[in-house]
Amino acid sequence: MSDEFDDAVDALPGTPAPARRRSARLIERLYGSANLALRTRFVACLIRPLSPLGLAAIGAGAFTILLSRRGAGGISVAVADVAQFSKEQIAELVRFVEQVSPEAIAQVAAMVADNPVGVGTFTASVGVLLALELRGASAARGRRGGGQAAGA
Repeated sequence: MSDEFDDAVDALPGTPAPARRRSARLIERLYGSANLALRTRFVACLIRPLSPLGLAAIGAGAFTILLSRRGAGGISVAVADVAQFSKEQIAELVRFVEQVSPEAIAQVAAMVADNPVGVGTFTASVGVLLALELRGASAARGRRGGGQAAGA
């Protein structure tokens, strides 16, 4: 569920828009082909860095159901809840989380590598593509950060 604000953010100078779109699409595909247990872990990992307001703002409020499951250990994700989320809502969640905490995206990629039972061959290959994409994006951020520090 994209809107004009996504396009406006993608147009900002220095924003690696194609890389962001690729990783969101890759995780969307991972999510679509993973079993329910792994999907639950994906969502739990992705929502961890978000505030309740951020969670409510994503996917037309689809993730607000998770706020009712908030306990002492944080928000818990039920398998039944995860079955309701569409791949498009997950892609929107990924795009938002990428801006807030890129480390969470790397954790999702690591989850696929650590859980070969919950994924098939296709999913494993998408996981490898995601890891390569994240490595390239991280290197690009390092180059931009180094150039900015030298010019400051």
